[in-house]
Amino acid sequence: MLQSPELLSKIAAQIQSRYPDVTAASLALDLKTKDLAVTRVGQDMLDSTRALNVTYKGTDPQKVQFVLEKLAEGYLRFSLEDRKTRIGGGVEFIEDQLPALQQRVNSLEQQVQALRQRYRLTDPTIENTSAVEQLKDVQEKLLESETALREQSSLSSSLQRQLQLTPEQALAAVALSQNPRYQDLLTQLKKVESEIAVKLARFSEESPVVQRLRGQQANLNRLLGQETQRTLNETSPGVSGSTQILAFQDPVRVELIRLLVQSANQTKALQARTQEIVRSEAVLDQRLRQLPAIVRQYNSLQQQLTIATQTLNQFLLQRETLRVEAAQKEVPWEIISKPNLAIDPATGKAVASKGKKAMQMLIAGFAAGLLLGLAAALLREKLRDRFVTAEDLQDAVPLPFFGVIPTRKGMGGLSDSLGSKLMDPFSDAFSSLYTNLRFLNSGSPIRLLAVGSVESGDGKTTVALNLAQIAASMGQRVLLVDANLVSPQLHTLLDLSNQRGLTDILRYKVDVEQVVQRSPLEENLFVLTSGSVQMDSTRLFASTEMQRLVKQLRETFDFVIFDTPALFGLTDTNFLTAQTDGMLMVVGVNKTRRSLFTETLNNLKKFRLPVIGMVANRGGRGQAIHSQPTYLQSSANQSHPAFFGKKESTSDAVQ
Repeated sequence: MLQSPELLSKIAAQIQSRYPDVTAASLALDLKTKDLAVTRVGQDMLDSTRALNVTYKGTDPQKVQFVLEKLAEGYLRFSLEDRKTRIGGGVEFIEDQLPALQQRVNSLEQQVQALRQRYRLTDPTIENTSAVEQLKDVQEKLLESETALREQSSLSSSLQRQLQLTPEQALAAVALSQNPRYQDLLTQLKKVESEIAVKLARFSEESPVVQRLRGQQANLNRLLGQETQRTLNETSPGVSGSTQILAFQDPVRVELIRLLVQSANQTKALQARTQEIVRSEAVLDQRLRQLPAIVRQYNSLQQQLTIATQTLNQFLLQRETLRVEAAQKEVPWEIISKPNLAIDPATGKAVASKGKKAMQMLIAGFAAGLLLGLAAALLREKLRDRFVTAEDLQDAVPLPFFGVIPTRKGMGGLSDSLGSKLMDPFSDAFSSLYTNLRFLNSGSPIRLLAVGSVESGDGKTTVALNLAQIAASMGQRVLLVDANLVSPQLHTLLDLSNQRGLTDILRYKVDVEQVVQRSPLEENLFVLTSGSVQMDSTRLFASTEMQRLVKQLRETFDFVIFDTPALFGLTDTNFLTAQTDGMLMVVGVNKTRRSLFTETLNNLKKFRLPVIGMVANRGGRGQAIHSQPTYLQSSANQSHPAFFGKKESTSDAVQ
């Protein structure tokens, strides 16, 4: 870029005010003849700072000085414009993402509101607890009501047996016994019947005296029957007169009848109360059956809403940060050493390019050691088959580059709150990596990811573990699978049992639910260890059982990460990679060999296997596996079986 015709034209225009012969074409020619050189010097592998050395040779010292000054000014202007361009691109990217994010937040808020309105909920968790307590109270009341109903039913049955009357008949008997007219008619009837008995002792039935008394008896019976029917219609409709009803009711029977009627009334009240309680119990029971599904749906919506809202807030904050940065006028680059001429120590004059012999002697005297050192370094670099820096990797491999994992310094980690700021570059790198992967393809997000490397010790296990934890801390249901059936390590790092694992599912068709374990790092992070491995275990990747397992995991979890074996020389992993959404390649800085990496990528390309990008790991072998694993810190949870069910760092996301 610094040697491009576009930039050289701008600088040449400034030089032409004094030296019209200097044009963009002449500067380009000077680049070819090495009279003008822009080189990178002094690079620290663990520091992103760059130092550039600009040299210009000519016959006129004043012209050389002037050209160097204008080159310095032009490059400083370029750094300012370049920063603005990059910031503008970041802002543009954020502006493109904001409408979709805002629409997602609005949609999720509407879904939560509709769910609350539909089921008349405030908080489903509290609602569930309240419904359980209400059901328990209703069940207690039902038990009390049923007990009282049985007691009253037993008492009523006993009283009916004693009185030989139903409650309706008993009520009618009491009404008759307490009816004055009925009793008066009954007394008159008894008196007439007594007189008839006396007269029959003296006269026959045909006697006028007896016939008159018989007429009175019949009239009284008629009046008594009419009064009986009237009383029964008023007190107990539908009840006909019987001997027990018409019989005289003494005080004892009247009290028993009172108890019978009272018991019958209480029985009816208890029956109505019991029916109402049973109906309330059925309503509460049905609501409790619906609440678990409602709670799951509500929690899922709230979780998605939290992630979407936090991502939206981070983008808005980053946009304002970039706008403030874009408004800054300070030049991001600085001149370490001002433009100056090479001076001959003997004469004190500038050394011109036509004095090549003198220049060579000067260099031999003052910079022989430096040149020899640079030559040795260049020779060593040519001979060494390694990616010495992340820039080497970016320049050499035409794949998307997702960032650099720095060397771990201390434990550090994430705070307890998702919204809080990441506390160290190591954690921030993984947050950036997750965000880049999350928004790599918004139309079809990555659900199954294979993490691989060319050789062991490049740090792929560290990347897989920390990426899984950061995704889980963002609310995703994540499964980390130890598919490294050559040298499994996740169970050791996480202190989990490895008695049964992936190989047991593939060989013996063990249920996934029985093998998956919950990670002690995050509540939403689950782990499937390797299980017992054998020499040919990697061949299981080609089995139909592996295809069935991958399909099941895709339906069960939001994000599945496979920690794969080292790829060089092992083709069985290709069967697993082909079933995922793509592979993330981990390259160890100053560790991974170029030749092996290139050969591995060519093989993956030959089989048309998806490689979504790469990440550089500066930690190397020492960071990948040691006695204290370098995973992100979080609040630890006790390990326990997983539960199955169907079912976004700011500036780094802009890079």
